[in-house]
Amino acid sequence: MKSPKKFLSINFGCRVNAAETNQWSQTFIDQGYSPTNSNPDIIFINTCAITKKGEKESLNKIKILRQKYPTSKIFVSGCANLDKIKDLDNVSVFKNDQKEKILKELQSSYTRHIKDKFSHTNRFLLKIQSGCSQFCSYCIVPFKRPKLFSLSIEKAVNTVKKAVENNYQEIIITGVNLDQYQYGFSKLIKNLLEKTDIKLISFGSIPINCIDQNFINLFKNKDYQNRLSHFLHIPIQSGSDKILKLMNRPYDSKKIIETFNKLKSLPSSREVPPSKTRRGVGFGTDIIVGFPTESEKDFQDTLKLCQKIGFTKIHVFKYSPRPNTKARIIFENSPKISKETLKDRSNKIKLSELKN
Repeated sequence: MKSPKKFLSINFGCRVNAAETNQWSQTFIDQGYSPTNSNPDIIFINTCAITKKGEKESLNKIKILRQKYPTSKIFVSGCANLDKIKDLDNVSVFKNDQKEKILKELQSSYTRHIKDKFSHTNRFLLKIQSGCSQFCSYCIVPFKRPKLFSLSIEKAVNTVKKAVENNYQEIIITGVNLDQYQYGFSKLIKNLLEKTDIKLISFGSIPINCIDQNFINLFKNKDYQNRLSHFLHIPIQSGSDKILKLMNRPYDSKKIIETFNKLKSLPSSREVPPSKTRRGVGFGTDIIVGFPTESEKDFQDTLKLCQKIGFTKIHVFKYSPRPNTKARIIFENSPKISKETLKDRSNKIKLSELKN
């Protein structure tokens, strides 16, 4: 009797990658494969390159699995420099645009049969957008994902309806740059609330410019309050106007403060952890320390802004120069910030998190 075909999926990086890995896993399920943690016939690895460390870990994992499972066919995609492994035996490389084309027919849908880390908690990753043309000066993503894609509102609604039929109770909205979702971010959320029975809508990461008055009004609507997550992760990267401008971020510190002040005024009707009940909504963010030319004053501006807002979760990243990015080119010969200073600044930002 022939053994059943098995696959293993490995994901690195953001929730967009995780959503795409889930979709890719579904294509294997549809071909008769079953998920496994050992002796797979095929392996899919979705790589990340947002930092030098992340890219190295992704590429090393390919080599490790190739040695461990020499007869397995390995499929690789994602943002890492895949030219380094494209000629390896038993390895097939799919660039991001190829992957998008393959996954487009699924319309961001997948089933619980993939057995990912979210499904067992009844959470579904809804990828509504991909690609970025913002070109923040530190970010490699626009070079890796230049092609913009937006899932239509109709297709998003149908995908969520399927997720509800599969007993998912929560969807997590995700995208590479939701600010470039072409059909209107707030309009999408309103349609999902009105046209589906999903119990909870949460968000992987929301650009600050997505938070318009229409978005805030949804939280004020008593019919929707219990169906919207009251924790929002909003990356600001810095609190220094000088650094934000050098980063090419599309906002300044005034915009940050105004937006969070509006969010703080929202009522809270959901039962959320104590650390998030100080306001109607709890906040998380991403901060980069050590961006080139970041002075002590620039850092203090960031620290004070974090303290003023009162984040309950902060992801702190030390600046990582990435190939071809504007920051790396312009500041290649500028003085480097010491490792001790980077460590000190990282620790101070982390200590600014609100505690229970």
